[in-house]
Parts: sequence; structure tokens; C-alpha cells
Amino acid sequence: MLIANPIYDTVFKFLLEDLHVAKRIISIIIGEEIIELQVNPQEQFAKHNMYLRIMFRVNFTATIRTNNDSEKKVLIELQKSKNGFDVMRFRHCLGVNYSNPDEVSGKKTVLPILPIYFLGFPLSIQRPVLKVGRQYQDLSSGEFISQKDDFIEQLSHDCFVVQIPSLTEKAQTKIERILSIFNQKWLFDKEKKWLLQYDGTTEDEDVQLLLKRLSLAIETPNVKEQIRVEETFDESMDRALREKEELLAQKEVELEQKDIALEQKDIELEQKDIKLEQQEVELEQTKNELEALRKQLEALKNK
Repeated sequence: MLIANPIYDTVFKFLLEDLHVAKRIISIIIGEEIIELQVNPQEQFAKHNMYLRIMFRVNFTATIRTNNDSEKKVLIELQKSKNGFDVMRFRHCLGVNYSNPDEVSGKKTVLPILPIYFLGFPLSIQRPVLKVGRQYQDLSSGEFISQKDDFIEQLSHDCFVVQIPSLTEKAQTKIERILSIFNQKWLFDKEKKWLLQYDGTTEDEDVQLLLKRLSLAIETPNVKEQIRVEETFDESMDRALREKEELLAQKEVELEQKDIALEQKDIELEQKDIKLEQQEVELEQTKNELEALRKQLEALKNK
């Protein structure tokens, strides 16, 4: 089955614009039922030379039924990055969200944030999906506390990290089956990286829902046009990064050459110092010899 590659920002955006799809993806990742989901799209623009590209991120305001059958309202920050240097953008987005209040039971409040990161690069801990969770602990007794406090929840957050390069070859669990659509092993043509040939056979209704949405993306003219812009931008950025790396490498070579030249000068100066020391020793020996001769002459005169 031919589908659009969701590692592309354009395709990722198209996928999440279907709230039913977004609800299923998020619910399966966080392991809790989403009762209601509202999308609050926010787009950032990145410019390089002549190209303007949308760096997509999306906020969802979600009402969640927790595992203890209570309800809570949270802000879900969902982002995707192909490169590790986007970490500062992640931090900035979180800061903006922490400063934007929402309304709960008629009162203005800052919602707890639950970030989900889709990474196109591996971390040092190579696991497909990571949950980074907080724990409340009484440091006096060492006891872990299950109760949550609204004040603390508004100042800290858990997060989920999906590492696309670490996705397994065989999807066995529910979450692995859902995320299998991101697996780049389905790439069949290096010249058409925006297309995947999904060969997985599954009766999972959620996976079929996602595949249907991604196959629709291929037939959507606006998506294909935005993919072209994204590829042009990425190529320009890759070229600029390569040029920068080459320039840095050249400067490193020049610095190494300068260091070698300085070391050579240091060696020459040391050799000159040694030569001067030898000359001083020889001069001192000559002085001593002359003094000895003078004393001998004086001794001869006194006879």
C-alpha cells in the first residue's frame, strides 16, 4: 500500500488535522482515554535564502479519563523534528504554553502540559517509545506518593519520546503497530522519500484508519505542493550545513597548521636558547682559562 511519509512536516500535519486520527494516536501513546480533543494549531516559519517553510507543531486541549476513572484537562504539545538542534525550539514552545492560561470550571488557570516528541534521529537511549515520568517522594521517609497536586502539576510535566530510527522491524504491541507507519524501512525509492510502500498486513482498525489518511495525502494536490517546498527547503538547509561544516573543517586545518608552525617556532627558540646556553658555558670556560693563565703569569713574574 502506497502512503505519504509522515516524517515530513507537511504529511504529519495532514495526518493530525483529522481529529479522530489524532485522538487515537495520542490516546494509544499516553495509555489513557481521551474524552474530548480540541486542536490549537500554531505554525512557526523558518526562512532560508528564498525559501519559506512552515515548521509545524500543534497543541491539543484534551480532556482525559485517567486510569483511576477521574477526568483532567491538559494541554498536549505535539512536535516532530528531524534534527537534534531543534531542542531550543522545543524549549521555547513549552515556555509559551506555560504562559498561556486556559479556563477550567470558569476559572483562569495554566493547564498541565504533556509533550509528545517524534524524533527523526536516535538518542543515546535507543528505544522506540520512551515515557519520562515524574514521581512524588517524601524525602524524610522515602515513601513514593501517588496523590497529585495541581500546583506542582502546573510547574512540571511528564513527556513521551518516539524515536523513529529505533522502531522495530516487527510490530507486536498496539503502540508498535500504530507507530509502524513512521518506520522508514518502508522507503522504496531514494528519489521519492515522501512516499512509503507499506507492506505490513494488519487487521488493526486504528492502523487501517491511519493508512487510509496517509493514502489520501498522496491524492491531495496541496499536500504534494507543500512537500515539494519542504524538500526544497531541506535541500537548501542541508547544502548550507554542508558548506558550514566544510568551512569549519578548513578552519580547523588552518588552525592545526598554525599550531604546527608555532610549535616549530617554539622548537627553534628552544634550540637558540640551548645554543646561547652552550655559548655562555664556553665563554665562562674561556674566562676561567684566561684567569688561570693570568695567575700563572703573575706567579712567573714574582719568581
